[in-house]
Amino acid sequence: MTFNTTVQESLGKVAEDLEIITDSSMIDRKSWSDFVRNNLHGNVFQTPQMYDVFEQAEGFTPILIAARKNGKISGVLLAVIQKEIKGVPGILANRAIIRGAPLIDNEDEEVLNQILIKFNEKIQTKALITQIRNWADTSNYKSVFLQCGYRYQDHLNILLDLEQSEEVIWKNINREKRKSINKAYREGVRVELESPHGDLTATYSILQQLYKRIQLPYPDIDFFKKWQRNFDVEPRFLVFAAKWDKETIAFRYVLAYKNVLYISYAGALSKYYPKCANDLINWEVMLWGKENGYTVYDFAGAGSPHVPYGVRVNKMKFGGQTCNIGRYEKINRPILFFIAKFGFYLWKKISFK
Repeated sequence: MTFNTTVQESLGKVAEDLEIITDSSMIDRKSWSDFVRNNLHGNVFQTPQMYDVFEQAEGFTPILIAARKNGKISGVLLAVIQKEIKGVPGILANRAIIRGAPLIDNEDEEVLNQILIKFNEKIQTKALITQIRNWADTSNYKSVFLQCGYRYQDHLNILLDLEQSEEVIWKNINREKRKSINKAYREGVRVELESPHGDLTATYSILQQLYKRIQLPYPDIDFFKKWQRNFDVEPRFLVFAAKWDKETIAFRYVLAYKNVLYISYAGALSKYYPKCANDLINWEVMLWGKENGYTVYDFAGAGSPHVPYGVRVNKMKFGGQTCNIGRYEKINRPILFFIAKFGFYLWKKISFK
């Protein structure tokens, strides 16, 4: 078979039986989807639907590196380049994030090595820094990441087992949190699962207020509308809203895939904190997950174990188990990265003063 120049650049044979692919159109969507679903560590962040979201949403650019061995997909890495600060030109505003990947068949180190080599080549001039946020233990091939220039960092996650009985889950929740949940019920707070394609205005407004308060960038509402459009069957995008007196006072944006509920974005209106809606909504989403066949409630990150982190302390009160799955980081352009860090500091000073 003869390939044209574009295809040759997107598909490289690095060994007799191994091809590295960088063009998503050259991968059969069903084969990609099946590979992620059947991989032990397959997760929502590596699905073709997530690729579509990043391709469609402003400020996000997907990068796909896949491996095909003996004609069969043997590895997938989906990364996204995020532009952190609007108005800042080019690479100075960009970072690359890889969530829950690379996914490798049979822990094949050759496949992993070739995927990382190709990714490093493609990202070098596109993003200042790459973060690989693990969703599973990668210690068996940690050496491959290190050889490819990545630095390992301890990083925690908190997972709650929904296969436990409701009574056990309730008992494992911190006494203070149980009291808050009961108080929310007494106050008349109720939690509702919103319509799949419903209006996001109220929940997004809470997200907006929260991120402005903690001085961090956040996606436009259009990004979440892309979630609605692309995650309608599986993966699913679920919006849980806590309401009091007809007003939405807290929310959870949840991605549901395979047996896992990923808590992706969360928040509450500060003036209603005494209603304890934030605690109630966690409990209600757990119950919904159990009733609908999900077995893991993923709190989506708990920071470094070496740094005090109030969010982690709060999440742990719900009875989940901490696991140190770590993450990897590679600074692609050290000098520009230093400049960009200083620029981000100035941006926060100007934007949130």
